[in-house]
Amino acid sequence: NNIFGLKSWHPISPGSIAFLQSQRTYRAVLCTELKKPLVVKDVPSALLQSHEVRIHVRCCGVNFADILACQGLYQYQHPLPFIPGMEYSGDVVETGKAVTNIKEGDCVIGVTNGKALAEEYIADSKLLWKIPQGVPYEQAAALPVSYGTAILALKHR
Repeated sequence: NNIFGLKSWHPISPGSIAFLQSQRTYRAVLCTELKKPLVVKDVPSALLQSHEVRIHVRCCGVNFADILACQGLYQYQHPLPFIPGMEYSGDVVETGKAVTNIKEGDCVIGVTNGKALAEEYIADSKLLWKIPQGVPYEQAAALPVSYGTAILALKHR
């Protein structure tokens, strides 16, 4: 006890911080059964690796590939349950120790093979692009897959 009769304050250890962070959850849209309605559930938040970035997802595109995946008809079969969502935009809320190209507060877009239809997404920092100032999240989120499809069509016409 200190001079005020209160217990002394002790900083939280890194192990305790990791434990508390591992108990965090976020809401995500899950495909729990093929060809059935999607469900919204709380899922556990993961710890960041040194090269990763945690993103607060603002917008997520819903593509034909997502629809096919939820019907079990996509070229890659996701194990159930899975979180769809292949393109997204949002704000960086946390960065790993080795990340130098992106910082907290940056507005970014990214493309993934799934898991973006959620409140948060963890991405490799090298797979993100900063959103130019003035571009709305909705427009930014729609860019990755449509842009990629257009490039593919032009190369293979």
